[in-house]
Amino acid sequence: MLFKKKDRKYFETMGNMSVVGIHLVTCTFVGFAMGYFLDKWLGTKPWCLLAFLLFGIAAGFKNMYIEVKKLQEQDEKKGKTNGGY
Repeated sequence: MLFKKKDRKYFETMGNMSVVGIHLVTCTFVGFAMGYFLDKWLGTKPWCLLAFLLFGIAAGFKNMYIEVKKLQEQDEKKGKTNGGY
């Protein structure tokens, strides 16, 4: 066995939590990029950039909320199946 059971749970948790941060960063970047290129194409500088940046940030927080909620539900299920521990 390469990792102990305790270490495996730690790395699993760290992997799941890193996804939360990645959601926020990628959604913000995608919103920024869409707004930038739309502004360049339509000549509406900086309005599309600002609007899509805000949409990207909102989408990132929404995805973070959903991911954390899913992780909490998984943790509660594990707690119930392990006798509350």
